[in-house]
Amino acid sequence: MMNLQTLIEQSTQRVKQHRHSCYWAADGYKFDNKNLALWYESSTGSFVTFVDSQIDLIRNQLTNTSIDISCDYNREYLEYLKTIYSEVHLFFSGGADSLTILETAINNNIVIDNLICLTCDDINLECNREIKHCALPILEKYKGKFGSHELVSTSWEDHSKNYSDDMAFFKLSGATRVPFRNNLDTHPSYKLKANTCYIKGADKPQLVNYNKKWYAVFLDNQTNGDWRNPNIKCFWLDAMNIKSYIKDALLYREYLLSADLVNKTGLQFFKPNQDLNVGDVLGRSKVHNHTKQLIKNVPNTKWYSSKGLQRVNDALGIGRMDVLVNYFTAMKKFSELLPEYGHKDNFKALDSMGKFAWFIDIDSMEVFTQQELIPNGFEGV
Repeated sequence: MMNLQTLIEQSTQRVKQHRHSCYWAADGYKFDNKNLALWYESSTGSFVTFVDSQIDLIRNQLTNTSIDISCDYNREYLEYLKTIYSEVHLFFSGGADSLTILETAINNNIVIDNLICLTCDDINLECNREIKHCALPILEKYKGKFGSHELVSTSWEDHSKNYSDDMAFFKLSGATRVPFRNNLDTHPSYKLKANTCYIKGADKPQLVNYNKKWYAVFLDNQTNGDWRNPNIKCFWLDAMNIKSYIKDALLYREYLLSADLVNKTGLQFFKPNQDLNVGDVLGRSKVHNHTKQLIKNVPNTKWYSSKGLQRVNDALGIGRMDVLVNYFTAMKKFSELLPEYGHKDNFKALDSMGKFAWFIDIDSMEVFTQQELIPNGFEGV
């Protein structure tokens, strides 16, 4: 087993080499793996922060504090990306966020050059039902209105190899506890193209109501760790489209107040769910075959997402015990090194909570890091 010091030195080098847009940091070290950051925090007592390297650019974008609710910031951002990149690609799941981006482009005669649908092995597996029933019909509907599309599949063999090392939870980049996640980090051969933008549909606004002030926030669990390449753009969290995120935050707050969901305590946290009403408030497109979507929270299990649970069930159903043995061996090692997170409730909670990169006061447009706003945590609540 590699020791902690070796792993953090390797991680620090990767973050610097690949110019990660976001990472965790402490004592001069930089982490591209949250589990590794938590292991360091637990072992040393040093507080690990979550860093968004764009924070100064975000502050600059919000120097003009006006937010125009009628403005189509998403269209403006797509036009901006088309001017600075040779190609613009979109990770397309058929969900409300990626569909909103695609339809915004189509409705404004902006051509997305390529749509990428990420799958786990066979498209007919139940864990891929969103791609099969929500995304693929949309590709057929809008054929000719975007450049091309591709299905990028991570095979069971790839997953088995990824978890063949029992330290995999601490070595793979990004958020790695969710089983057999489909992203380009897990794909052995997919290469990002130069001078090409890759859009990820992240994210709906998350809000904190603290001491009578409202903040739009960015947490490290919002984007699944897709920061290893600066050309991967989290659509609503990118500095150049931050006013769209704030616009959505203002609309979401208005909805919460009108629905009488805000109490008079000193602290509340709000995260949009898959409720269609919230999607309408935020101007999101309606998902095709929305009943085929896999839910984000699974009760009475350690899984935060039913996608992860379904991938485990699919592997079990086709007898890929090698994949499951490797994954659960890595999970056992995680529980040994981080016992405070290893049991069912805390393992699940770890994927639903996170560290804050920033807080934006949606009334004054002031931007704070976690250390600036709550250096000692949320106090007086």
